[in-house]
Amino acid sequence: MPLEIHTAALRHLLAVLVLRLAHLTAPVGRPAPEPDVTYLRIRDAVEQGFARTRRVEDHAETLGYSPRTLSRATLAAAGVGAKEFIDRRVVLEAQRLLAHSDRTAARIAECLGFSSATHVSKYFHHRTGQTPLAFRDSVRGLRDGPDEPGTSARR
Repeated sequence: MPLEIHTAALRHLLAVLVLRLAHLTAPVGRPAPEPDVTYLRIRDAVEQGFARTRRVEDHAETLGYSPRTLSRATLAAAGVGAKEFIDRRVVLEAQRLLAHSDRTAARIAECLGFSSATHVSKYFHHRTGQTPLAFRDSVRGLRDGPDEPGTSARR
């Protein structure tokens, strides 16, 4: 298989793996409990609106719940509070865009509802410990070293 096709296939498999890992909530050996209606509603709202708002209060108002109720629901079903649940979804989307597209940081910021590339970069770095470009390079197996001239020009 040509290297380009092999690389694309690996990227897609990685995306599937990341999505599956993001949705693991049950301890090993026990079946996952059925999520309640509140969790299903917040999960769907976050999926549809994470680029519009990252505030628990906004989702709570839209769904007719208190922020605390949403946090209890996500804690019970996903093991994290509502804010962390939303943040993880935003980071997952940022990782997907970084790994599978050549969009600039400004374009990714726009897609995720941030006002600037600086804001998305700080948000991403705070939650993952690496810059968006460092993440992109690590996923793609790239290094910006002296033996690889010109790799920084693609950014």
